Amino acid sequence: MRQPDGDLTVRAYRGEDVPRLAEIFREAVAAIGPANYSETQVAAWLGRVPSADALAERLGDGRRVWVLADQAGCAFAFIDLEPDGHIDLLYASPAIAGRGAVAVLFAELEGHALTVGMARLHVEASAAARRFFLKQGFAVVQRRTFEIDGVEIHNFAMEKVL
Repeated sequence: MRQPDGDLTVRAYRGEDVPRLAEIFREAVAAIGPANYSETQVAAWLGRVPSADALAERLGDGRRVWVLADQAGCAFAFIDLEPDGHIDLLYASPAIAGRGAVAVLFAELEGHALTVGMARLHVEASAAARRFFLKQGFAVVQRRTFEIDGVEIHNFAMEKVL
């Protein structure tokens, strides 16, 4: 697992980030998922991790994307914001988990949302991400149960009024 080279800073997403972001997505699910989900649930979730090409298409659909990168430019976390205030993706490398760095990334997103006049942010958060979003002032709207390839899994619909 890659370790950061120096301090981490927030920057805008660039197309060349995609392979690393896909890697972060997979690393995060594999490392953090087992604390809150069964082995079968994590395997189903990993089966839905997009390829680099699919992720590039998703990130290029008009949403805003920010990356937390080290001094060498290597990404270690990313977050997105859709025009309606929906946060679809927030993933961080396990190499930086628990350091508070992701809060800096979220602060950038929230600042942008306020600047453009969004009234609220909303997300469907995993059990691990739920704790993070609660610390950022989100409220749980409901626990959602759904299936991925026949495997029941849950997340939390959450929102924050700005």
